[in-house]
Amino acid sequence: MARPRSDIAPAVMGPSADSNEPSRHMVWLRIAAFLSLKAPNTELTYAGILREYCEFLGAPYLSNSAADRILKAQDLHAIAFKAVLEKRPGETPRVATSNSHVRDVSAKRAKREKRTGLEATQSNATIAKKFAVLRRIYRMLIGAGLGVAKNPFDSDTVPPPPKDSGRKRPTKMLDFALVKKVIAHSDETNPKGLRDKAIMCALFGGALRRSEVIGLRVGDIQKTPSGTTFLYLRATKAKRDAQQALPKWAADVLVRLVGQRASEGAAAGDRLFVSYTGRGGKIATNSPISPSGIYSLFQRCCAAAGAGPHLSPHSARATAITRLLAEGIPHREVQEFSRHASIQMVELYDKRRIGVDNNPGRKLDYD
Repeated sequence: MARPRSDIAPAVMGPSADSNEPSRHMVWLRIAAFLSLKAPNTELTYAGILREYCEFLGAPYLSNSAADRILKAQDLHAIAFKAVLEKRPGETPRVATSNSHVRDVSAKRAKREKRTGLEATQSNATIAKKFAVLRRIYRMLIGAGLGVAKNPFDSDTVPPPPKDSGRKRPTKMLDFALVKKVIAHSDETNPKGLRDKAIMCALFGGALRRSEVIGLRVGDIQKTPSGTTFLYLRATKAKRDAQQALPKWAADVLVRLVGQRASEGAAAGDRLFVSYTGRGGKIATNSPISPSGIYSLFQRCCAAAGAGPHLSPHSARATAITRLLAEGIPHREVQEFSRHASIQMVELYDKRRIGVDNNPGRKLDYD
């Protein structure tokens, strides 16, 4: 499958570039080089945000006029862009409201009231992410010496909205007692059921991201000389390969799947988790399972176990990390397991662990 990418590079290298405007042409050339260093999906995300920004500036994406306006933008433009984003439609909040006009009400009040996560407009986290992307792009343009005197998205001048306030869909964790029930839902007596159970084991036993699950190959299930089964994760989000140890209950299922795939003729470099087609989804293909396929599978298993709504595959990652923290495993060791870039990221999960259940407010009494 072709590598997903933005459409900036072909545009800046094509005949549409105006040789009489080298600085404008250099803007897109620099941006194309900057984006090419990002992961494929990140590159597309950045390009989409930049396209939205150009539309706000009133110039066609990839045009000389857009480059000119990007170079001349000031902090007032960033403030105005923020106001526009606060009114734009966003994902539907998980918490329902009886107000049938919530979208209109949210749009009108977005500038006057604190955003609570119940609005139908874009969330604080989404706007903060877009500001961060544009701030990085401007930082690069300033470093390239293209005439930008000051970063219009400087957080000291134009503070982005608080990304952890008014969250619409915070990641929820599963009750620890339900995890094994969720995993046991899949019937491993048939190839597809075994695949499904192995996916759940990889999510809960290895705290894998969906992209890491999809990327696993048959030969990536390995053992150390002492017998510890681990997953060899290639090109992870941290931009490095990693070895993820597995608990025995998860390892046993994944090893059985490897045997199943080998009996089907799969080589070590073939995908471990393939998709199924045909009547009843019983015919294996050579294509990997899709991100939406993993999402649907996870929700079916959780629903069957009575785990409740609003859970996603990332809930398994949060549950696994929090379980280790709850058992007293040091943050530094949990960081090795979670493959986070910093201990501060691990502490986000620790806050969940020492949150409501251990809050001293539970012991407050006036007797």
